[in-house]
Amino acid sequence: MSLSASSHYQVSVLNNPQQQLIDGDLVITVGQHSFKKVCESSKQVSIVALFLGEQEFVQAQAGCSKPTTAVFSGAPLALRLSVLKTFWEDRAPVTIVHSPNIALGEDLVELSEKFGVALQSQVIQTGDREQTLKDLTTVLESSNLVLSLYDSVLFDAQFSKDAIRLMFHKKKALGAHSLQLVRAGALYGIYSTSQEKLSLVSSYIHVYESSQTLMPPSYPTPLRVTFNPYLIRMYGLVLPTDRFLIDELGVCPELGCQESTN
Repeated sequence: MSLSASSHYQVSVLNNPQQQLIDGDLVITVGQHSFKKVCESSKQVSIVALFLGEQEFVQAQAGCSKPTTAVFSGAPLALRLSVLKTFWEDRAPVTIVHSPNIALGEDLVELSEKFGVALQSQVIQTGDREQTLKDLTTVLESSNLVLSLYDSVLFDAQFSKDAIRLMFHKKKALGAHSLQLVRAGALYGIYSTSQEKLSLVSSYIHVYESSQTLMPPSYPTPLRVTFNPYLIRMYGLVLPTDRFLIDELGVCPELGCQESTN
């Protein structure tokens, strides 16, 4: 991924923020570790966070004294539930799983009433693989569908593989936060492409250059939805049309809005 190649900006790569940064810089961080490292720098800089989920960013931002904003990965929970409501009729509770690193700010009761979904959340402890899978197994005793959040602490490469494998074995579904997880075996996901994220970052840089202000954190628009065709057939689900997704929910099919309607 190269921001310089995707825009007219020349963006330097930082190997040592403390030595390379100067006061007044705008820094693009990639992921949670990068964000934390720049926050710990003594330099008076502003930060645009990339490849962080909304809930993850809110938690990280609370511990950072510098001006920050973000281009979020994943999708708003309300939008994910809007799409889910169009094809998922199972009445068992839907559980959102996340690490202790994330605190859900959304009112789950209000979302449950709005979308007609019995919604609950469950913290999954990290650090011990066996215990993590036990926690997830307990969740699956009452939920036929689990929603993941963009959560760097919980959904690392190993847990993602373990979760997909366990849920397939238990005949449970995962509503994922990324395209990669859907391709690995999740039921559906709403996401943005790297290019769409970089385009939005480029506009953030332009605004900062002209006004020295940061745009509010946001998702790229429109977001895209993808479905796992094998699982859709296995569950016998009827999906909304591309036109409904675009016109009513404001989300594009995987191919893109224009490509899907031509």
